[in-house]
Amino acid sequence: MKAFSTMDGRPPEVEEWLRNWSQAEQEQVRTLAATVHAANEAVAEAIKWRRLTFTVHDNWHHWLCAIAVTKRGVSLMFHKGSLLDDPAGLLQGEGRYLRQIPYEQAAAHAEAVIALVREAIARQTEMLDEGA
Repeated sequence: MKAFSTMDGRPPEVEEWLRNWSQAEQEQVRTLAATVHAANEAVAEAIKWRRLTFTVHDNWHHWLCAIAVTKRGVSLMFHKGSLLDDPAGLLQGEGRYLRQIPYEQAAAHAEAVIALVREAIARQTEMLDEGA
């Protein structure tokens, strides 16, 4: 069982991680996290791989998405973004799986992001065919 001690129910490790960033970056992270959590009440968060990472069913191997804070800004990264249907055209990237959405686009298209998170949940353990 996770220890929760903050006002918004976040694990203490998340609050500690948030303090690494500027006030503006913290606000952007909180906005994106709220959008991810709006997709499903079962979404859990933790700091994994130096990012605020989200999953369901405690399946961190097949994590759904993560919020990255870099010199280029805040973005929402989808672990298996290449498998997701993206009618809004938000997902960026060319890797085998990983796709990302810059904060500005994710914030402007919250409903589309929620739909992507829901699809990521539905397809959490899917993988590409080996020949793909």
